[in-house]
Amino acid sequence: MVETQCDSNCAASTRTGEATRHRQNSSTCGCQTISNDCNSCSCCDTDPIETTKNLLESSFFTALKEIHVDKIKKIIEREWGSTIDRTAELAVKTIEKQWQTSVSSSVTNKEFYEELGKIMTSNSKQ
Repeated sequence: MVETQCDSNCAASTRTGEATRHRQNSSTCGCQTISNDCNSCSCCDTDPIETTKNLLESSFFTALKEIHVDKIKKIIEREWGSTIDRTAELAVKTIEKQWQTSVSSSVTNKEFYEELGKIMTSNSKQ
């Protein structure tokens, strides 16, 4: 089975997932090995120029995506802004009421447990 060249860590790697990852990451190396043993190839060093080129291409597309996200956010804000504002206000008011209810319930439960503790303590003394 012909495999693409693995990087220099492949020989030390015994786990299947790591070996697969090394084969995938080394597709730019350019040399081949005839077996699963990655010791047979010595051209495992990556080209820093190629690595930098790949990094810059990836960064370009990430930046382009971020610009598109920012533009779409502006359009959504312009077109749906008032609706989003109203729904956000409603959500905050509703969650605030739920929070206040849970705090009141918590205080009530705390009072109940304190009173119950007093009753139980006083009964054990009798």
